[in-house]
Amino acid sequence: MVTITSLTLLYFVFGSIIGSFLGVCAYRIPMGKYEPIHEGVKELNRPLSIVRPARSFCPKCEQTLAWWHTIPLVSWLILRGRCGHCEAKIPFRYFFIELLTGALCALTFLRFGPTLTGLVAFGFIALFIIINFIDLDYMIIPDVITYPATFIGLAIGVINRFAPSQVLGYPFVSSPLESLYGLLMGPGLLLAVWWLYFKIRKREGLGLGDVKFLAVVGATFGMESAWFTIFFGSVLGSIIAILSLVARRGSLASYFPFGPYLVIAAIAYLLDLHLVIAHVLNPTTPLTWWIATQL
Repeated sequence: MVTITSLTLLYFVFGSIIGSFLGVCAYRIPMGKYEPIHEGVKELNRPLSIVRPARSFCPKCEQTLAWWHTIPLVSWLILRGRCGHCEAKIPFRYFFIELLTGALCALTFLRFGPTLTGLVAFGFIALFIIINFIDLDYMIIPDVITYPATFIGLAIGVINRFAPSQVLGYPFVSSPLESLYGLLMGPGLLLAVWWLYFKIRKREGLGLGDVKFLAVVGATFGMESAWFTIFFGSVLGSIIAILSLVARRGSLASYFPFGPYLVIAAIAYLLDLHLVIAHVLNPTTPLTWWIATQL
């Protein structure tokens, strides 16, 4: 008999496999197009794309990895975090991306069940993970991700409105009008903040990539999601920035990538994690996750 536990484990394994690919995307998409903000990113002197070269390789010795070197999670542990050829240290981030993606894939299943809504929601979460790690490395959110994702969000509104029945359920938008409101109202506030800061300080305090990310969220999940993402992301980012200042690791003039906090907030909204927290703190609070209806 297939149980929720076994299905959850299956989704975790599937997610970790996808996470291995996401790590490749986060490394290759910005390579050669932007300047990394720290020395941890190994720049190569040859062009890269998601599909070329087809096989994964070590950034240090540039040798193609054997198939068993790329088994999600397991290979990193077996190799003790080192390349199987030159024994150069493999950044922990790759293991972490696989672990994180596996966990979020399992949570998406528990939230939506084995549905098309859950599958598409996980697709957007995968995009958000790529955005998160690119922003950490380059402090940029590439247009090559945000523009197509925004278009897909608008298309979802059209499909849900004119299909015989709604194809994708909550939290996706149900009409083009709802999608348009989300596209304009959420990013509009962030754009106003960007413009005001630029006028006062004569320099950018917020990247336009963050505004475009909000456009993706608003167009796909509606105005409420955009407002939640701005508020929760701002609070979380402010807390981390203050802690960094207290620890004397930054200054008021320091730049902090805002994208990761927006990503965390958007995923929290998508998975209704605020309801989970409320349920844990007070078990009488209703939990609307799919898993709750199966127990």
